[in-house]
Amino acid sequence: MKKYVLLTLALALAGSTVAVAGVHEVGGSRTTNNTIPFWGIYAQMRWQIIWKQSEINEPGAVTKIEWQKWTNSGKAATFNNCKILLCHTSLSTITSNYANNYSGKTPVVVFSGTFKLPPLAPNQWWTVVDPTNFTFNNKDNLLIEVVWVGASGSANAMWQSLSGQSGWVFSIEPNPTTGKVIANRGQIARITIGPSGVAPTSLGRVKSMFR
Repeated sequence: MKKYVLLTLALALAGSTVAVAGVHEVGGSRTTNNTIPFWGIYAQMRWQIIWKQSEINEPGAVTKIEWQKWTNSGKAATFNNCKILLCHTSLSTITSNYANNYSGKTPVVVFSGTFKLPPLAPNQWWTVVDPTNFTFNNKDNLLIEVVWVGASGSANAMWQSLSGQSGWVFSIEPNPTTGKVIANRGQIARITIGPSGVAPTSLGRVKSMFR
């Protein structure tokens, strides 16, 4: 009985120091869809879009970025030599020049390798990337970039917005410095800031109570 009481107390103490993640939906309202940047009919892709600081409005480590599948079902696809980058930017509207969209900031590679897109159900949220090395400053806007070379699989349309957003730029040419701008478009996403779960110090306190 004593151990059960101690366990209950330990869990209560641990819960008092749980780090709660903030989840922020960005990208505008669901009014349209598109398969870019993960469309396997192309040989390669370079794509950028910007999310507004005002939609995130929380500083901290970016630990998850999710997108939402459109209303039809999707099929699995694989994208080779894929990189996903995050970058602070002072721009609020995308331009045709990829480097200029960084606005002098340094992009951070948060994924590199073979990207496997699973089959998705209609309206399903799915994890695009789980960064471990990018901290949002809550002062600039946030740019995401997707690059890949070589793909197999089918199209997977994602929810996007039609107006009031940064627009996105894309190219299907090898090593592009500029691309085609689709004005006002937004990419619907959920951005998680900060960790979740019991903090390591809390676990230490739990263990110490059973010594």
